[in-house]
Amino acid sequence: MSKQNNGWKKPAPVDLSKQTTRGELAFRSGKNYARLEGKWYHPHEVFKADQHGWPGDWEGRIILALVSQAQATHREPAWLDEIIARLPGHLNEKGYFGKICDTGWANEQQLSGHSWLVRGLIGYCEWKKDRKVRAIAERILRNLFLPVGDNFRTYPLTPEEREGPENWELSHLQSKTKTHKATSDTGCAFIALDGITEAWRYLKWPELEAMIQTMIQRFTKLHLEECFVQTHATLSCLRGICRYVENGGDRKYLPIARRVFDRYMSHAMTEHYGNYNWWGCPRWTEPCAIIDSYILAHWFWRLTGQAKYQAAAHHIFYNGMAHAFRVDGSFGTDMCLGAELPEMDGGPAAYDPTILKPRTYEVYWCCTMRGGEFFARAAEASFQTDGKDIWLPIFHNATAKIAGLTLRETTSYPYEGSVRLEILGAKTDQNRTIRFFLPPWNTHPPQIRINGKRVPHSKAKGFVEVTADLKKGDVLDYDFGLGLHVVPTHGENNISGHHSFRHGPLLLVLDQSPPESFDPTRPPEPATAEALAAETEFEALGGARYRVKGGEITLVPVYDSENLTERWHARQALFRD
Repeated sequence: MSKQNNGWKKPAPVDLSKQTTRGELAFRSGKNYARLEGKWYHPHEVFKADQHGWPGDWEGRIILALVSQAQATHREPAWLDEIIARLPGHLNEKGYFGKICDTGWANEQQLSGHSWLVRGLIGYCEWKKDRKVRAIAERILRNLFLPVGDNFRTYPLTPEEREGPENWELSHLQSKTKTHKATSDTGCAFIALDGITEAWRYLKWPELEAMIQTMIQRFTKLHLEECFVQTHATLSCLRGICRYVENGGDRKYLPIARRVFDRYMSHAMTEHYGNYNWWGCPRWTEPCAIIDSYILAHWFWRLTGQAKYQAAAHHIFYNGMAHAFRVDGSFGTDMCLGAELPEMDGGPAAYDPTILKPRTYEVYWCCTMRGGEFFARAAEASFQTDGKDIWLPIFHNATAKIAGLTLRETTSYPYEGSVRLEILGAKTDQNRTIRFFLPPWNTHPPQIRINGKRVPHSKAKGFVEVTADLKKGDVLDYDFGLGLHVVPTHGENNISGHHSFRHGPLLLVLDQSPPESFDPTRPPEPATAEALAAETEFEALGGARYRVKGGEITLVPVYDSENLTERWHARQALFRD
């Protein structure tokens, strides 16, 4: 626990070993975990998978994903130990993946890929207390990262500087798809700040901190929109800054990170809380970046106490991430809802910015693996504590041991505004303050009952607070109500004059029947665009589903376990009068 300048007491997540997730979150997490043990992630595939010059990336992402999922679900991964055992045999003589760079030269794709590897290895080492794995991570840091720390002083800041820079091999033009061939993942070198800050948190080497500060100072000068910097790289860098600040680094960098994130939310976020893959260039969303944005929104709330970030985390979780999650447990890219698609050779011929639909159904080479970390961080976000008081910033079915109490949370959120906490155990009668997030889309004043009796509460920083002596058998019921409301399009770079219908945090889309046949090689046909005035009257069908009164049109939530994103989905989400 730490106290910030504004009096905010920063809580910390409850360790995953002390909580068990159930219900919807456990269902989705389990599907992703099973996918991460599929053919692409078997030990004999992992080390030969990279085909696009990102050494260490695939290996690092799957190690991090499996470490994260194992701790969140309390189930040992099928293949992780074998992947770790095979790892040394695939490293070069310097102890890392890929070519050995010439002295003084840095390859930004290589640094980016090894950032995930360092994070995965440190996670494994902390979990398993494996000193051999720690030694592998330390060798990567000493032989790959630290020798090029000063290169970040000259990382190109403008498009002109990216032409023939000294001491840098920059991200090359891609060739994965026709629409990706003329782009590069500009700024991906700064993904490395995520891994380096994790290493510094764990090892506390002063030379790592010097590199961290050099990277942050250069990043703050980078022309994000002019260079079409990858938003995933941007947000991964911001996560590195947050980790650095949280673990005792210079707090002057936190306002800088917040300003960039606030601009991202207003200028590079879709109407369903996905991302533009590049600043100023909304060709598609990328779940890696959406996961970054969810983690950051929750992190900024913990660091600042500003409830707007927790509200953003809810929106990202229930919409951007929900749609990117596929029926088979994988993650894939979507078209950018609300954004006008720029002209590009070979791009999709028909694109309607009011329609939400998949673009690349599964991105198994990166995004599906990032899902492992996402579900672990989502579980971890459920309960926060300073050792005495308890925060519930987002609501999931779960049990947890916190501050001398054993709790069971059951909730109907986000379909209804109700949460129940049962005290399953207490060492003694515990005087505790419980803080429940109050969503700004609540439909009636919040109420708290203890053992059926309504009790007084207070509000502070977007949370409803109640203090009581709690004992085994006590039950707390929190109710705030949810309902239908209309939200005008709000992104600075998104279309205007449209609106969406929401139930609580849930984006509602036009219901769609499965086609008689579907050709996966062709983009899905969009649903017929409908005009629905903001004043349209609906009848509630339950489960956040609504039918136009006297009509056939039905709206359903994107977040729907019985209607997970299929290849053929193309559902209208934005409407005009």
